[in-house]
Amino acid sequence: MVCALIALTIPQMTPAEELIDEIVAIIDESIILKSDVMQQMAFAALQQGLSREQLAGSRAEEMFRSILDNMVQDELLIAKAKEDSLEVPNEMIEQRVRAQMKQMKDERGPAEFSRQLASEDLTEREVRDRLRQRFRKDAIRQMMHGRLVQEISLSPKDVSEYRRRYEGSLPPVFSISHIMITPKANESRQSEARTKAEALLARIRNGEDFAELARTHSEDPGSGPRGGDLGFFGRGDMVTSVENAAYALSPGEISDVIQSDFGFHVLKVEEKQGERVSARHILIALQPSEDDATAAYTRAVKLLERIQAGEDFAEVAKTESDHAESGQNGGKLGSYTEDQPPPGFASVLPTMKLGDVSQPVKTEFGWHLVKIDDDDGTLEEIVRQIKMQEYFDRVLAEIREKLYIDIRLQQTDGQS
Repeated sequence: MVCALIALTIPQMTPAEELIDEIVAIIDESIILKSDVMQQMAFAALQQGLSREQLAGSRAEEMFRSILDNMVQDELLIAKAKEDSLEVPNEMIEQRVRAQMKQMKDERGPAEFSRQLASEDLTEREVRDRLRQRFRKDAIRQMMHGRLVQEISLSPKDVSEYRRRYEGSLPPVFSISHIMITPKANESRQSEARTKAEALLARIRNGEDFAELARTHSEDPGSGPRGGDLGFFGRGDMVTSVENAAYALSPGEISDVIQSDFGFHVLKVEEKQGERVSARHILIALQPSEDDATAAYTRAVKLLERIQAGEDFAEVAKTESDHAESGQNGGKLGSYTEDQPPPGFASVLPTMKLGDVSQPVKTEFGWHLVKIDDDDGTLEEIVRQIKMQEYFDRVLAEIREKLYIDIRLQQTDGQS
């Protein structure tokens, strides 16, 4: 019989060196210690580049509970894998460990990587061991997922039944596509912003202090007050034009004026560590006028009229959406649930049903036409996800029935 002893309190996180170790979960013959969870948190912080100050309070508590839940589920999957005699090739795991270690060192640089290890009280060997454990469990999870997927049967009747059941309403699980129209500054405002950026670049090249000019003139509310400091960033963290310039420059060099969707930038590279760059920038933003905003709304309305007249939503998204990432996929944003809708569309979704296309919806990014996808391929994938999750939950429940489980989330004040 399963003993699930789950308290309602959550540990109050304190520095790892001050904790008295204790058991937080027992799964049959395996135990999970508080130090195990804390080490996983330290490792997660290392991978995400989070400092101890950033990983505090409610964020730390949420991560602790999430990691513990994942560790318990991993133990259940491992138990199922043992029952089914699944094995993971060691060389596959070692290849992944070597690749991940190289990536982390390349991204941060050897010196920064070593500093971060020291700040988290981790050794390189411990990181390798953690990676090894994680990749082995990931592989087991993938193997189990693949096996369970093969055991799921799906028929056209399942899809038609899902469509019939939620006809005229928003299903509990649904897929969204959108077309985004962003207000764009007119040519006159673009010319004005570029001229201002070029004037600041000239002052910098004549010897004025970059950081001081950023504090007084940059229109980036985040970095401006810090003298334009962007901190360290890696590939994929910045808009493409700024990122390309940052990686092309050497420390101390100043870029020409760079244009992005946000406006015009002047960039100064401060330092490079491996694949990470530290830089400052000055942004002269492209602020659309009220007329520009009105033009964007009018454009969204005209696109809606085309769709209502019979044009395919996905094809319009591919050619007209200003959100390039989703536009190339016909506007697809993915699947959501009733209790976790995309925040920008939360107000309009309850009024929609399968196949509906909304009136223009305003967000901080512009105007959107939102569609609740109803094509057979999308509904088939949603039904498959639902059946897969239900089957996965049943399998885990069956494993739980065979094992002793004791989850202990007790409040800790850090006192010995």
